[in-house]
Amino acid sequence: MEDVFIAKEKMLSTLGWNENPFVKDLRLSEKGEFLKYYCPLDAAKVLEKLAFDAKACLLLGPKGVGKTSALYYICYSLPETFEKVMFKEPPADLNELADQLGFNRTTGIAFIPFLSHKRDVSRQELSRFLRGKTSEKKMVMFIDEAQLGPEMYMEFKYLLDDVPNLRIVFSALDKSKFPDSLLHLIGTSNVFSRAKFTCDEMTEIIRHRIVSVGGKNLQPFADKVLKTVLSEQNLLSPRYVFDELNTHLAKLALGEEKTAPYADDLLIQSAIQRSREQPQLTDYSFTTSHAPWWMMLSPSQKAILSQLISGEGMSLSDLMTRTGLTQNTVFNALYQLRGDDDAEKERKPEVPFPLVMAKQQFVGKRKKNLYFLNNKIKNLLTTH
Repeated sequence: MEDVFIAKEKMLSTLGWNENPFVKDLRLSEKGEFLKYYCPLDAAKVLEKLAFDAKACLLLGPKGVGKTSALYYICYSLPETFEKVMFKEPPADLNELADQLGFNRTTGIAFIPFLSHKRDVSRQELSRFLRGKTSEKKMVMFIDEAQLGPEMYMEFKYLLDDVPNLRIVFSALDKSKFPDSLLHLIGTSNVFSRAKFTCDEMTEIIRHRIVSVGGKNLQPFADKVLKTVLSEQNLLSPRYVFDELNTHLAKLALGEEKTAPYADDLLIQSAIQRSREQPQLTDYSFTTSHAPWWMMLSPSQKAILSQLISGEGMSLSDLMTRTGLTQNTVFNALYQLRGDDDAEKERKPEVPFPLVMAKQQFVGKRKKNLYFLNNKIKNLLTTH
């Protein structure tokens, strides 16, 4: 089975690529490599805002839309006249924030453990410390996953008020818990919301990746392939598009007739494309803030999706019991949610059907349909 690897290398050589651009995890890359591969969209807009002295910016969007990558692009692109501090999640309190910023809270004799301890820091002390630290250069704090620390929102607001040269860039799933005073300080023009990408934006991301590895424009992807790949669901995240493109690359490398022998070989499949499996949710919170099309759904469709969000497969009878809807209502709603109703898709072109998938399982000697929320839609509608 070594021929699959030979086929891959031959394809890369033919295309002039020095590596596969669609399996690059930019989170693990060095600064130079990251900047080479990353295609800035909203990140470039935030960088422009910081250059013209915006106090704070906020990036909003569902999981996988690229908020963390945007933060790293902004951080890496700032000139040396800025001091940068990256928080992968919000500090739990002022003491943790002070520790990460280098504020010394130790009292007593520092080098004798039993004669020293760490005291609590006040807001005023931390403000004075930061004013001194930023007297000659501005500081930008990057707060990723900001929705995890709403108890710190007002502390950040006070620090932004008290420290002239402090800037903060937040990323969060939504802004529902942000206090009005902090949102007012950030300003509506400095809030960037990203729920999906346009075809043009995603095409530019693809082109940027291909050129970064030595390729030319969009080769080898024909317009017909891109039209299929850039579906409403795949436009929710570059990851979905990259998975589809990798599948197409595997077919090009192996030839359609050679794909089947390796289709069930997990080792080979992992070598030619990233896994498309999504982890099952064990803890979740339902949100429609990134689904503007939600209001277009019928009450029965909404009720069914709200039940399936847990990730648990449900039968028709399960959904009837959970929702209190009749058999015909549930059946018709599932038919539409699966994307089988052409009239429904025509009426609601903004809805990224199919929202629901069915899997047949044997119960005793009979086949039974279990219904699941499409993983890509689940990712859009959950906050954990």
